Amino acid sequence: MQVTTQNNLAEEWVRILAKGMITIPKGFRDELGMKEGEIAKIRKVGKRLIIEPREIADYEVYSDKELSKMLAEDKLPSKLAKSTEKIWSDLE
Repeated sequence: MQVTTQNNLAEEWVRILAKGMITIPKGFRDELGMKEGEIAKIRKVGKRLIIEPREIADYEVYSDKELSKMLAEDKLPSKLAKSTEKIWSDLE
């Protein structure tokens, strides 16, 4: 008779670091498909914290550089901007 063991991690101890940071153990991350930089949801249920990986985030996170680029690309050409000032002058 051959006995097989299953490495099904159910709990591990982690240390709480500065600013409340913890490291999610690699086995958990791998099993759940969590990757660096991804968004996760955390919620408090009684005296427990539940961390859930998100397949689709409710929002996107952008760097300052990405935001600056989007704002620059979103500006109207100066000629068009001047003509719209007349149309929407009452909004100022």
